[in-house]
This record gives sequence, C-alpha cells and structure tokens, in this order.
Amino acid sequence: MIPILRISALRITREALCVLALAGCTTFACHSVTVTVANKKESARLETVPGAMRTTETGRLEPDLRQQRIAREYWVQGQDGAWYRVSAEQFRAAEVGRALEICN
Repeated sequence: MIPILRISALRITREALCVLALAGCTTFACHSVTVTVANKKESARLETVPGAMRTTETGRLEPDLRQQRIAREYWVQGQDGAWYRVSAEQFRAAEVGRALEICN
C-alpha cells in the first residue's frame, strides 16, 4: 500500500510543477496592443561588447574594453504620450497617424 501512495504523491507533485511552470510562461506571453503612431524616434548608443579577451603585457587575461559597437533602439509614441520600444521592422513599417500593432 505504501508504494501506491508514493506513486500518487509523486504524480501529484509532478503535475503541480507542470502547472506552475506553464503559469510562469504566461508572464512572457505577448500582449498585443494597437497604437496610433504620433511620433517616431530612433536612438543610438555606444556599448561595449562583452566576451572579448586580451592578454596584458604581464600575460594576464582580461576583458578587452576597446571593442565597442553601436546599439540602435527604435521607439514609437502613441497618441496617449506613451513610448513603446519596437523592432527595426516595425519601426520602418510605422507611419505617423496610422495604427500599429505591437507586442507589449
């Protein structure tokens, strides 16, 4: 009788973990929002690319902070005044005065 109780307890625990895992995934789901574009803005900033290593004069390895790149961000503003970050493709497709569906 004890093995049956252990199996059903394991089964219930496994099913409960699956439910919790799936519930956690819903926080990453896309909530589609339709925004009427009032303004568009593209910004660029210089950022350091991590992962590159170099050897110093003493033979020690350290990150090479000289490797940098330009990171671009694309934003659209809704008629309510809120700014939404969008992909480059959505930015190119966005037209002022027209509706744009974005993932928020």
